[in-house]
Amino acid sequence: MQVFDIEIKNVLLILTDLVETIRSFNAPQNIYLSRTYDNSTPESGILKKGFGIKERKLPDFFTHLGIRSLTLSSPYVEDVLSRCLSDVEEAGNKSDKWSEIKSEKLVADLSELFRGCRTIAFDDWANIANSSDLWRGLLSDVIRPLTEKNLDFIFYLGDPAKKLFFQVDEILDIISAFSKHGRVTFCLDESEAVKLWMVLNGESPGSGLRTFTPGDLKRKYFSIFRTMAVDRLLIWSANDAIVYSEEQQFVLTRKVVDKNLEVTDDARDNFVAGFAIGLILQLDIRYCIALGLIVFASRGENNSNPDKDDMIAYIEKWVSDLNQEDIISLYQ
Repeated sequence: MQVFDIEIKNVLLILTDLVETIRSFNAPQNIYLSRTYDNSTPESGILKKGFGIKERKLPDFFTHLGIRSLTLSSPYVEDVLSRCLSDVEEAGNKSDKWSEIKSEKLVADLSELFRGCRTIAFDDWANIANSSDLWRGLLSDVIRPLTEKNLDFIFYLGDPAKKLFFQVDEILDIISAFSKHGRVTFCLDESEAVKLWMVLNGESPGSGLRTFTPGDLKRKYFSIFRTMAVDRLLIWSANDAIVYSEEQQFVLTRKVVDKNLEVTDDARDNFVAGFAIGLILQLDIRYCIALGLIVFASRGENNSNPDKDDMIAYIEKWVSDLNQEDIISLYQ
């Protein structure tokens, strides 16, 4: 794979296909557990209204572990989730050290829970206390013993400038190790990616970010991908989403949204919700990313959870933008 082979995907074709996917979506057996920021009830969640997926509030114990969302494959798994919470309540332990949290019963129940999961999305590593220890413990005691490898893991780094080099190096190794037990998508925004490259190359991100050409940025992203052993690296800016994997590397042109939407508390959670749907449907990664962007942006622009009509209307706006002459020329 050569870094100069990045393909510009025709987003028009992807969006056209997704209209029918959204209209015909049907996966009632899945349950999506996520955080809430406005005390909304699970029944009014982002996937319930638009796709009919059952939603539940993610229990605080899992957010304490640095998990932002889970997709369960069947209602039966909810019983296992309840057992996990009972294990935690019985122990009464609120430590952020895995060695003090785990018990034989909790590990057994978490193993059964994750065996019934489809996606596990983690929070921004840099913002979670002792996250490296917690995720290493989950990997070693819960994930690694599982025989199935059909899980999709989604990781966010957050701002690496908040951490020391050895801490950053450690978490990259931990995230890479998850790829031996499922498919790992590692997500960064443009600023986080540049800062990560600087940390890995002995430069101080705190000294201020330099301006790089698009070609320089792509080479830096490729360097990050080669530093790790993950299935795919996803990097987005205000205009693009870029993917690196062993099979392909490409860029998708985004519909530009208000800058305030990019930094809301739930922005990444909304993207993950749509992205997870694509993974559940086993869509190609480009469709998963586009679906994540559609759910994220239509949720933000409507300031409410979108239904199917809202998402299709957003796609139509995106297509209208792409039909402008300066955008269409990218595909010629």
